[in-house]
Amino acid sequence: MTLTLEQIALGLGIVGFACFAWPIIQRMNGKAEPEAPGSGKSLRSPLWWVGFILTIAAIFLQRIASQQMGG
Repeated sequence: MTLTLEQIALGLGIVGFACFAWPIIQRMNGKAEPEAPGSGKSLRSPLWWVGFILTIAAIFLQRIASQQMGG
């Protein structure tokens, strides 16, 4: 089975979104303490940066895939 760029981009996008959503889900379930307002801890989180980078990579891969399909 050969993965296309679109499938790889979709996978990266899903994993990137999961990295963003995981801390929110943990807080909603009561398994994690909410951060203090204005602390900015979530922006310094390695998980946040992984999600950000994976999402950007997914966007670029999707653009490359769409350009290859178009010509």
